[in-house]
Amino acid sequence: MLGAERNRQLRRRILERGSIRVSEEAKLFGVSDETIRRAIKLFAAEGVADPVFGGAVLRASSAAPGLPPVGERHRMQERAKDAIGAAAARLVESGQTIIIDAGTTTLAAARHLRQHRGLTIITNSIPVAQLSAEIAESVTYVIGGKLVPGSLSMIGPQAERDLAKISADWAFIGAAAISVDSGFTSADPYEAEVKRAMIRVARRTVVVADHTKFGARRFASFARADDIDCLVTTSGCPEEVPPWLEAAGVTLLLCDPLPEEISA
Repeated sequence: MLGAERNRQLRRRILERGSIRVSEEAKLFGVSDETIRRAIKLFAAEGVADPVFGGAVLRASSAAPGLPPVGERHRMQERAKDAIGAAAARLVESGQTIIIDAGTTTLAAARHLRQHRGLTIITNSIPVAQLSAEIAESVTYVIGGKLVPGSLSMIGPQAERDLAKISADWAFIGAAAISVDSGFTSADPYEAEVKRAMIRVARRTVVVADHTKFGARRFASFARADDIDCLVTTSGCPEEVPPWLEAAGVTLLLCDPLPEEISA
């Protein structure tokens, strides 16, 4: 494989997964670790990723060239995210207060909340707020902070202060990666702080993430298993995950997307 094509594929893997590990990519592409490290230096110079020990993580700044816009990222594993969002929305009752994190899977949950009435929605996501505005007899609050154009989300101290003033029945939280060792992690420490703040003020926390997020680690941890109440994901999670969650008292909801030809 030519170097340019390999780098193109590596760049896409960072954009889709949020991080890469040198040893894994070297084995996958059949090249030396040093070849992967050179590619990571190139991505850092382009503003796409930041080198970390053993690999690289996607740069949080939306100024990174090649970062997919919200619409494109939503199309990645769209049917799986839709199934997860539908399952999460079924946990909610009309009249409740829900905090909804930024992200494409939480956006799917917001879409399915339109079956309810009289909700109070608190979010740091502009796309989620736009969908929530369509929920009958409901009120939507957008917390403040610094806007991240790539995700159209609010982060920073102002977002955390706004969240500290409220309480909610549910928090729907996205995760960049999940592992038994590291718990639930995000590629960006500022996003992780906002997620922690959401968890603190919610009576019940639901993490929504498809099975491809398992086994990886990202830069910033935002929750352990015993910090959450429910994980909604697709079939295919590693065999060590169910007992890990059970030991922490976490409910595991597995759902599978409809076949493409009959998917809504």
